Amino acid sequence: MKICVVDDEFAVRSGVIHKLNGLNKPLEVFDAEFGLAALEKIREIRPQIVFADILMPELTGLELLQKLKEELPSIRVFLLTGYSEFEYARKAIELGAMGYLLKPADRSELLKAVESVRQEGIIRLESDFRRYAQQLREWDVHLEPDELHKPFDWYDDAVPKRIRLAAEPQCLSMETERIVLSFTYKLHIYGAVVQADWKEPDCFMRGEQFITACLQETERWETRQFFGTPDGAGRRGGEAQLKQAAAKRQAVVQAVKELNVPAVEAQLADFLQHIGRLELKQLRKESAYLMAALEETLTAGHDIAIVEEDKLAYWTSWVKAHPSWLELRSRMERFIAGGAKALSELDSSQQPTDLVDKAMQFVNRCKGSDINLESVASALSVHSVTLSRMFKQQTGENFVRYAVRHKMMQAERLLRESEKKVGEIAEVTGYTDYRYFSQLFKQAYGLSPSEYRKRHARTER
Repeated sequence: MKICVVDDEFAVRSGVIHKLNGLNKPLEVFDAEFGLAALEKIREIRPQIVFADILMPELTGLELLQKLKEELPSIRVFLLTGYSEFEYARKAIELGAMGYLLKPADRSELLKAVESVRQEGIIRLESDFRRYAQQLREWDVHLEPDELHKPFDWYDDAVPKRIRLAAEPQCLSMETERIVLSFTYKLHIYGAVVQADWKEPDCFMRGEQFITACLQETERWETRQFFGTPDGAGRRGGEAQLKQAAAKRQAVVQAVKELNVPAVEAQLADFLQHIGRLELKQLRKESAYLMAALEETLTAGHDIAIVEEDKLAYWTSWVKAHPSWLELRSRMERFIAGGAKALSELDSSQQPTDLVDKAMQFVNRCKGSDINLESVASALSVHSVTLSRMFKQQTGENFVRYAVRHKMMQAERLLRESEKKVGEIAEVTGYTDYRYFSQLFKQAYGLSPSEYRKRHARTER
């Protein structure tokens, strides 16, 4: 925090500066002298607090206050006054001063003034950060504030800042002295906004630039973690590459319709090799679109695969749950190639007649994060496509929708009975995509998770 002291008496300024420096707080205290020279220094330094005498030659404390309110309204001004100057002090409060201190300024009163401004900055930043976090959820970026170290550096346009992310908190320990604020990303990734150098890339100065900077940094982080490479350099995503991906995807769907297992394996390998060179966002989109297009083909036997919006959302969430390209590619190979093979060999008379009942029992006794097509099929020792097709044949309902209904019931109970944050409940019930979780919950209960919790709390009172 930067503080300027303004008084026409050198001894008074020196005394106030000495007391402020003795508060054992992270303060930068400047002797701003008085008059027009003081105004120029304040313009240059841009402090958070100004302590100024009321009666001074050339430019009085009240005149200085008026100019600062016009030019630099975020600066908090405290007036130093004598016993005979209370009328001036009253006028100062009317003009927007934070308060006034009797001369000689007592150390405890100076500390109280500094703390009041610091708390004001923290409250303001808490509010702004919550607003930014809410906006970022629209892009499936979930942040939770941790500690607000230097709120005034956040609002100081002269301080360049950048975002750091790390898998372990100790990875940020070398940045401790430069941390402006810290937060968690997706509940288990540690992040911080740190003071930067103008020469560093990807800096931002103003708070409203944080959202763009955060989206860029989280995308870089996700890309590095997903592909296991330092950056996303060399990845493509132009129109030509996307058209090729669509053609290769259609070739996979056609091979699956024909239950031609060798062709499925060959076309799928070609598709995966192609999208593996795309940017992460496009790779995930292409993967989800293929899985959604194949769901009806594999499980219901329809000749035409129509991608419905809710199924695309489900498979998008499924794709995002895989932390690496190696894992996602392996799961897609098992599901698609293995599913085509299982269907080509399927003889319903050879399947246990109680398979669907066992699947329902498994879903009913598991927590939400353990309920998915693959885990249930694995527990019952059948391929997931076999389970999905038999489930729909016997119940008329898609297994995914059946499982989602139970997950929403678990989420509803946790919202009523626990103090877990909504983001934590989403993860507990198996959803890494907060926006998708909220959409499903609202479809089931007519309210967003946050709205449902508030209404239920009011009802109980």
